[in-house]
Amino acid sequence: MYPILFDFGIFKIYSYGFFVAIAFIVSFLYLLYSIRKSKEKIISENDLSSLSIYIAIVSIIGARLFFVFIDNLNSIITLSPSMIIFKLWHGGLVYYGAFISATFFILIYIKIKKISLFKLSDLFAPALALGHAIGRIGCFFAGCCYGKKVDNIPSLLSTFINNISLKTNGALLHPTQLYEAFTNFLLFLFLHFYSKRKHKSGVLFAFYLIYYAFVRFNIEFLRGDYRGVKYYNFSISQIISIFLFIVGILITLCKRK
Repeated sequence: MYPILFDFGIFKIYSYGFFVAIAFIVSFLYLLYSIRKSKEKIISENDLSSLSIYIAIVSIIGARLFFVFIDNLNSIITLSPSMIIFKLWHGGLVYYGAFISATFFILIYIKIKKISLFKLSDLFAPALALGHAIGRIGCFFAGCCYGKKVDNIPSLLSTFINNISLKTNGALLHPTQLYEAFTNFLLFLFLHFYSKRKHKSGVLFAFYLIYYAFVRFNIEFLRGDYRGVKYYNFSISQIISIFLFIVGILITLCKRK
C-alpha cells in the first residue's frame, strides 16, 4: 500500500486525499458532459458549478462527522470533540455520512431554486457511482476500509497483503475497497447507458439506491475494520443500506403506478 503517493520532503501528497480530489473533479466533469448532452436543461452550468462546490464541502464535513461518531464515540465523550473532528490526518471519511448530509443540503437547495428533485437526482446518480469508484481506490492505497483476514483461500482477489495500512500490518485480507470500486464502476456504466433511454424521472436514482445498498450491505460482512456499534449483528452502514434499499423500491413502485 502507498498511503503517501508522493513525498517531496516537507511536502507530501497523500493517496487518499489525492483520489478523493480526483473523484470530485471527474464526477463534476461528467455532470457537465451530461448537462451539455441533455435536451432538457435541469440546471444551468453556473448553478451546477456552485452546487458541486457546496456539495463537496458539505459531503466532507458530513463524512467526517459520521466517522467520528461511529469510530470515536467514547473519545468524544471523554475528550474534546473539536480536537478529534479536525484531525483528518488520522483518516476517516464515511460515504454514508457524505451521502446523507449532501441529500439534506440538496433538499434545501431545490426548494430555493425550484428544481425537480427526481430529475436532479437522476442527473447525479451516475456521477455518484463514478466518484465513489475512484474514491475507493484511494481507500485501497491508504489501507483503510480493509477486509477481514483470509486464510488459505487460493483466490487472486484475496491475495491482498496490507503491509503498511492504517489499521493492520502484514495480514492477508479481502480487498473490500476494490470489490466496492469495481461494483460501483459497473453501476456507473449501467446508469450511464440507461440514462440515454427514455425513463420516468427518479427511476435512475432509485436503481442507484437499490444496487448500491445491496452491494454495500453484503460487502459489510467482509469488512475487517471497526464497524461501530452493531444492532442485531448489523452495522450502522447495513441498517442505512436496508433503509435506502426500501426507499429505492418504493420510488420504483410509485413511478410504475
